[in-house]
Amino acid sequence: MQLALDAGNSSIKFGLFDDSNLIDSGRITYGEDLESYISANHLKSISKVIYSSVVDNLDIKNLPEVKTIRISHHSTFPFPNNYKTPSTLGIDRLVACVGAHKLGQNTLVIDAGSCITFDYVSEELGYQGGAISPGLSMRFQSMNNFTDQLPLVSEFENYPNMLGDTTIDCLKSGVINGVKAEIKSFISHFKSKSDNLKVFLTGGDSSFLGTELKNGIFADQNLVLKGLNNLIELNE
Repeated sequence: MQLALDAGNSSIKFGLFDDSNLIDSGRITYGEDLESYISANHLKSISKVIYSSVVDNLDIKNLPEVKTIRISHHSTFPFPNNYKTPSTLGIDRLVACVGAHKLGQNTLVIDAGSCITFDYVSEELGYQGGAISPGLSMRFQSMNNFTDQLPLVSEFENYPNMLGDTTIDCLKSGVINGVKAEIKSFISHFKSKSDNLKVFLTGGDSSFLGTELKNGIFADQNLVLKGLNNLIELNE
């Protein structure tokens, strides 16, 4: 078995793989014991650990002492990286593209998290770059922080009407419908330049946004974990 770890600033997302099959996943807080999330039998079966991280110390108790691979911008990827400043490119963006990448197709990966990132991989040329914009929560927080009167919207379970008849509903409409239109515009742009484009949606808000953007889009919360697992053979 292989253990993939996507380490962010506040927590670590893990995926336990049996070859290419993801059999378990979850999120670990720094300093916690891996045995609280993965059974002892599975821990003993782990032969390799692969991870990407924004911190230097993973700080996980009972992490298996097996062959460990850290993925960075110096690692080997299945496509060329044409980003002009690779050291500033979030490694999770590149790894997510690996999780979505298949030979013979152009790929657009949309990660809807704290920020919304768009990343494009050309079948012929490799990773080309993308775009970054504020995520849903960041947009709501910004309007509350930078105005005197606008309240903070912290719950948005349902898609709003285009026309709001309260201030809260107007905020929801502007942010949520605006993000929906933004994402559709990016997809439309890349589809106009590619006959075989595959679009993937991932990230914390992907389930919510996917209810309105599901046509022709593959939603997958675990693209980074799958990308890490796919990188083992190339980086052993």
